[in-house]
Amino acid sequence: MYNRTLWEAIPSENFIYKLEGRTKLIILGLVALLAVLIDSPRTLLILLWLSLFLHVVTRPSAARWRVIMMLLLLTMWGTMVSQALFYNQEPRTEIACLITPATPIVGMMTGGLYLYREGLEHGAEQALRSGIMLLSGLLVCWNTDARQLLRVLIYWKLPYEFVFMLITSLRFLPVILNETDTVLTAQRLRGGEGRRSLSPIRLIRLTFRTLLPILARSMRRAETLAMSVESRGFGRSVHPVDLGNWPSGEKSCCWLGVLGVLGIMALKVAYSLQYNGIAYFPSLSNFYDYMQWWL
Repeated sequence: MYNRTLWEAIPSENFIYKLEGRTKLIILGLVALLAVLIDSPRTLLILLWLSLFLHVVTRPSAARWRVIMMLLLLTMWGTMVSQALFYNQEPRTEIACLITPATPIVGMMTGGLYLYREGLEHGAEQALRSGIMLLSGLLVCWNTDARQLLRVLIYWKLPYEFVFMLITSLRFLPVILNETDTVLTAQRLRGGEGRRSLSPIRLIRLTFRTLLPILARSMRRAETLAMSVESRGFGRSVHPVDLGNWPSGEKSCCWLGVLGVLGIMALKVAYSLQYNGIAYFPSLSNFYDYMQWWL
């Protein structure tokens, strides 16, 4: 069976776990904004390595490292390959031909399938963004109790139904994985072949046979949960939440982060104005070079 602690927060002595919930969510939002705002692969790579370093500091288990590596490889590899195949901007340089236009049916319908260098480069940038957000999200989820996130979001006056749905989805992930393992174990006990001994075609068939019982069991759990929360007056009255004092040091760091992101946004706007020939300020020529290299 899957270990629930693989996906849930474990009390720890690392400094990230000890941070206040508001601090974690604000920093997570700022990192997501930076990943979207920054276009330089160098800076995005630095942010990715920084996110990995923070995971090292928290000393996750070997199982969690396997999850990180698997998700990173699948996400980044899939993004780069898809962009390299379907890049439609000009100019574009072919680096490999997978299906020639002369190939019957497929080649005639698609006009050939090629890998493009510009698409690979663009996909690498998007993959870095996805990796940064993935690592940051896992870092917060694995080092924050779900109840703490719930209290913070309610304190920020978000709709209770939305907050409950978000936290429940986080709690349901290990449950779904447990259901998957239960279904696969039941199939093996009934004489089914092991997953490692299956051919690709049989593995696909096993996947489709597994999805239906998993979906049915998950729906029953969701129905039970819905009846339970409804019987307890879900959403009828939400009591105010008092989070206590926000540590001054963490609050100051958050304000500095917000000001820093706003400054980067202003620099990006200034660079966009000069790049499109709308407004150019000679006194900012050094900043333009800096922004082209790092932002």
